[in-house]
Formats: sequence, C-alpha cells, structure tokens
Amino acid sequence: MTMAALEKQALALPAASRVRLVEKILASITDFTTPAIKRLWEAELEGRVKEIREGKAEGISAEKVSATARRKVNEARRLSSARRK
Repeated sequence: MTMAALEKQALALPAASRVRLVEKILASITDFTTPAIKRLWEAELEGRVKEIREGKAEGISAEKVSATARRKVNEARRLSSARRK
C-alpha cells in the first residue's frame, strides 16, 4: 500500500477514529529527536528544575497538567464537531 492510499483511507475515517489512530501512532514512536534537540531539552529541563528548587518558579502537579490537557482536547473535539455541522 502506498502512503497516498494509506493517507486517503485514514482521512476517510470518522474523526474519533482518526484521533485514536494518531494517538496510537504517536505512542509507538519512542525516539524521534536528534541528539542536538535532546541536549537542548535536557538543558531546558535542568533550568526549570533549578528555578523551582530556588523558588523562582512553581511546579504544577501532573494531575493538574493532565486535567488541563484533557479539558483542552475535549474542547477542541467539540469545536471540530461543531464546525462539521
């Protein structure tokens, strides 16, 4: 199957199925970054941890981040479905 045929089939799926497919594809990618990008992210993370430890910034719990992300995804889905009507 060609990429064009696969893309055509995927885009013909209902929106919810396309979202599930994208989530599965993204979850299957374990390492998609270059060494340079990885070093930059590590430096960014180290800087953020340092700011939190020094009291210059405040961390956000994983639960709060996940809840916010879920809310935004659900809002985007509602907006997307409203546009199709």
